[in-house]
Amino acid sequence: LQWYYLDEKQKEYFTGWIIWCEIGSQYIPLSFLLGFFVAVVVARWWEQFNYISWPDKLMMMVTACLPGEENLPIRQAIARWSSLQAAVAWSSISVRTLKRFPTERHFVEADLMTEEEYQIFSNIEAPHGKWFVPVIWITNLLGALYRQKRIDSMQLHMLMQQVYTFRDGFAMLFVYDWVKIPLVYTQVKVVAIATYGYFVICLIGRQPKIDERSMEKEIAILFPIFTTFQMLFYIGWLKVGQYLMNPFGEDDDDFGLFPFCVPLNSLSFGSLSDRTL
Repeated sequence: LQWYYLDEKQKEYFTGWIIWCEIGSQYIPLSFLLGFFVAVVVARWWEQFNYISWPDKLMMMVTACLPGEENLPIRQAIARWSSLQAAVAWSSISVRTLKRFPTERHFVEADLMTEEEYQIFSNIEAPHGKWFVPVIWITNLLGALYRQKRIDSMQLHMLMQQVYTFRDGFAMLFVYDWVKIPLVYTQVKVVAIATYGYFVICLIGRQPKIDERSMEKEIAILFPIFTTFQMLFYIGWLKVGQYLMNPFGEDDDDFGLFPFCVPLNSLSFGSLSDRTL
């Protein structure tokens, strides 16, 4: 509609701006910038999912190496400590888990920690977090069982390997939580400005050129259909990357770790007796 309010000289001047912006937009490597950004974010998102530690293998090994009713308290203790390990670690990473366990006292209320363990846990000074403490308790218990000759060296080795694997998953999640994608790349100077700036340029560069030469080659369409589709695709691509940057948030698509931090239930391996095995 701007063509109806411009004189011939202004139309010629505005057409020059259209051509300049149209040519300039071709020099912005938006597909490369967004593709690299989303590829990095999705790779981190999937790797963090793969590093989520599950206690299944550890507890199956414990159940196999420590059978019998006499070992039931030991299995229950290891199962409880593995759940406590997840709750303590994930409360430092996941917003949902932190809301479930905002203080150390909540671990006791959730039956993940006894009063005696709470006193020991609360007196530990660890500037970088106490997420490793329950694993230390498990390894100390396994060492005591080996010294008491209740498990042999082969069983101790297999159990410790499962404990190491269980612990390494939490350690890697902490590394991903500490070292994030630089905010200057995602929000300030590169991806966001490049994406929104590209479409600001397109507001001028995609205007129809109303002159005799252009009318012979182009169809004058008042609504930029293909530019609108392009904007939806690129902005959607950008939003996907931004939403996946924090997989442990409170969005519907984030990882829901809260169900795995509940107290021991009837499906816990530690609470199974020989009659149910």
